[in-house]
Amino acid sequence: MTNWYYKPCFSDEWDEKIDYVMFIDENNCATAIDKVKEKILRNEQINPEENIFTVTGCYFSHENYLTAKKSFSLLRKKFWKDGKYYNEKTKNFQTVCFHSEDIRGRKKAFHKNEISEQNYELFIKELDTTLNKINYHIISININLKNYILYSKYSELNVYKTAFNFIVERFIFNIGNNKGYIIFEARGKKEDRELLEHINKIINYSGTEFIKSEELQKKVLGVFFNEKRNKNDEPYVGLEIADLSSYPIHRYIKYQTIGRDFKTIKHKIVGYPNYDGKGLKIYPKK
Repeated sequence: MTNWYYKPCFSDEWDEKIDYVMFIDENNCATAIDKVKEKILRNEQINPEENIFTVTGCYFSHENYLTAKKSFSLLRKKFWKDGKYYNEKTKNFQTVCFHSEDIRGRKKAFHKNEISEQNYELFIKELDTTLNKINYHIISININLKNYILYSKYSELNVYKTAFNFIVERFIFNIGNNKGYIIFEARGKKEDRELLEHINKIINYSGTEFIKSEELQKKVLGVFFNEKRNKNDEPYVGLEIADLSSYPIHRYIKYQTIGRDFKTIKHKIVGYPNYDGKGLKIYPKK
């Protein structure tokens, strides 16, 4: 039994036994369900912005991940000198991180002082082109919190844990007899520890509704919690891509809006074009 079972830790290496690594990101937070519960009790309207909780996994083969790293490095260096920008908060130069919220909000490396309007528009086009060319697969779990509270048989389970059960089932179904790692973006010591305890439980004892623990033990060889950047200030490209893939899906589920970015990644969703219930799950459907 390896160290990852005992406490949340990070992974910087791709073990030779590993065929795929799935990187996971989220939109909205699991605690949003508490606000939704309060509104249900007060019979208040719940808006789409707070009602959808999205967890998205993007998984890669080793070869495709190396290609993704190279492609993102070239893109950084094309628009920023040496791929770095000056971080006003830390007062030093930092590698540009492709974070959806920063890109959309023109923050940090994407501020007008760091990249001109013209170059920003060119960057967006090239980012879309780069993502389109990278070979990876998407699994996205989207939980309607109101329906989850009112109608789900799992409603007593933390919503993030339910989402993980769904996403790990689809990961296992799709990698066949291969083996994989799962890497989350670290959220906080308490949150990561609680999620890891749940993961240990289903892998080593209970399994999920559709997968026995014995199969999970054979195929999931590690679960890790990485920060956005490694010790050398380099962003984890898998987490960047999970973030850039998850937001367009989250927005699509909330508003049924097909944006430019959703068009870029939709063909990577498992089961495309018939991805409903496969690579794109909305739960529960009332």
